Amino acid sequence: MTKTIKNSAAIPSILICWIFYLYGYIVKVEPSVLADELMTEFGMTSSIFGLVVSIVYIPYVILQIPCGIIADKLGTKVVVSISAAICSLGVFIFGLASSIIQLEIGRFLIGLATAAAFLCCGKIAADFFDKRKYAMLMGVAMCMGGIGGVAGSAPTAFLIASLGWRNATFAIAILGVVITIAAVFLMRNSTKSPTKSDPKLLEGLKIISKNPRAWLLGFYGATTYLPLSALAELWVVPFMERRFDVTTEMATAASIVLFISFGFGSAITAWIAEKVNSCKKTIIVSSFCVIFSFWLALYNDSIDFYTCLFLLFIGGTCAGANTLCFTIGYYIVPEKFCGTSAGFINTLIMASGILFQPLLGKLLDFFRNGLVTADGAPIYNLTAYRSAFLCVIVAMLTGIVATFFIDDVKYDKKK
Repeated sequence: MTKTIKNSAAIPSILICWIFYLYGYIVKVEPSVLADELMTEFGMTSSIFGLVVSIVYIPYVILQIPCGIIADKLGTKVVVSISAAICSLGVFIFGLASSIIQLEIGRFLIGLATAAAFLCCGKIAADFFDKRKYAMLMGVAMCMGGIGGVAGSAPTAFLIASLGWRNATFAIAILGVVITIAAVFLMRNSTKSPTKSDPKLLEGLKIISKNPRAWLLGFYGATTYLPLSALAELWVVPFMERRFDVTTEMATAASIVLFISFGFGSAITAWIAEKVNSCKKTIIVSSFCVIFSFWLALYNDSIDFYTCLFLLFIGGTCAGANTLCFTIGYYIVPEKFCGTSAGFINTLIMASGILFQPLLGKLLDFFRNGLVTADGAPIYNLTAYRSAFLCVIVAMLTGIVATFFIDDVKYDKKK
């Protein structure tokens, strides 16, 4: 049967998968608006807080490849249903935590559970829809992630202000239970029953791991994901507070802008790449725009708060070309291994969160030069933030170099 966008049977599946990906961002980003509460209640420095928050990425990254293989073998209905249930459990544990170790257990389960969300979006797109729509469908998925990032910041902050952070977390956990039920009853599995002719379990992994293009794609993707993993998810809000002397509520606008623009950019760059029939050209142009915009936004003292938000929006939009990594990855392997390919590339991309969230925390502690308040609380001034953020700029510069070594693909060449 020809795969088309009119395959209505698959629409509930991809919608639920998109919603689960959105939900995963909400629960991953929630600590960004809880920094003061958690650091005060649990007596954490920025280094410890950054480590606790970044733990979500450890299982997330480790399980990318296994989840891709499992999705290829068992199908998305099974994977999403189990993942959503585990995610809800992780959120409940986080809300119940009375110690740092319990916070870490909750974050670990959240990372474990959300590892398959984006991969399953790609699996459904590849199995049920026309191949030329793959980039756009993945762009929409990333856009849903951006919406989730927004929902995890300002709306979640409002919910926390109304209910308290623990009750708000429990409410978010209940939403995960609803998604679990929807997945069990409404999703359609995207994989046929296994037969003797099915590929061996690790065959797809061997193919993708031996392809230098896949490693370059992952490296480029990791550097262009830093606006989210290093800034929007954790450190941009306190930076904006100190730089422009604004309230936390106003500062969260920077996180919101980054998530919205990244999601918007994922969809628009996918559309542009399809129109010009070149992922590589789109990636290269976008990469230069990312560096230019973020340098001005972070280091130009002549701009005001709203100009800074505009520059962050431009940079985040261009960083959305990150999603094209998965499109190229889809084209360089046999279609039956699309889940494995996405898992491999996403492993490299998400490793940026494991590295840079705690790294920036340590750099902030280093560059504050021992400054403390009268009661001994650490002080992080604007100079400390800008000095720490230099490592993000350098990393994105190296990502530009990688783009020139990525071979292009043509949308009409997928076998």
